[in-house]
Amino acid sequence: MKKYIAFTLLMLLTLISACAHKTQNEAWLTKEIKIKLPIPYFNQSYHDKQLLTFQYNNQENSIITLVEGKANQLKVIGLSTLGVRLFEIDYDGLNIKTKQNIFVKQLPPAEQVLSDILLSILPAEKWQPLLPKEWTLIDNDSHRKLLNETQETIVDITYEQKTANDIYKPIKIKHSIFKYQITIKSME
Repeated sequence: MKKYIAFTLLMLLTLISACAHKTQNEAWLTKEIKIKLPIPYFNQSYHDKQLLTFQYNNQENSIITLVEGKANQLKVIGLSTLGVRLFEIDYDGLNIKTKQNIFVKQLPPAEQVLSDILLSILPAEKWQPLLPKEWTLIDNDSHRKLLNETQETIVDITYEQKTANDIYKPIKIKHSIFKYQITIKSME
């Protein structure tokens, strides 16, 4: 009986450790281009609770994200709409620590969610040095566009009006290469 309990505990520990991993601070812009993510820098604390609705492969799925940024740290917790924890991401500018509790194949990987959040909330000057040569990130009052070297829009981000504390709050992210769209509603 003791051997059975020890074996069961060993299997559970193996499963738990397989769900948590560290990756480098990289993300895919296209299917061929991977870049280093910028260091998250927040001169003030950033907190947001959001309902993200993904449209991908003619399917729609929603998750709730809790986003917390302070100093050089960004933490994102993904929950199902029923409140079940799906994933947790901690990013310190060097490593992305991901804990995947439940995998939902209709959603992008947790690291892609992190990349989209960083692309939408960090200033363009944090991104520009990391982008491929001749790629640009263009901001206007309510849009941010990531353009490739031929001026095609790769990512189009729509914002609500800028808040008094100068933090942009995205309401829609459209990725033309990976063919997904995220609609964002702040729940705060």
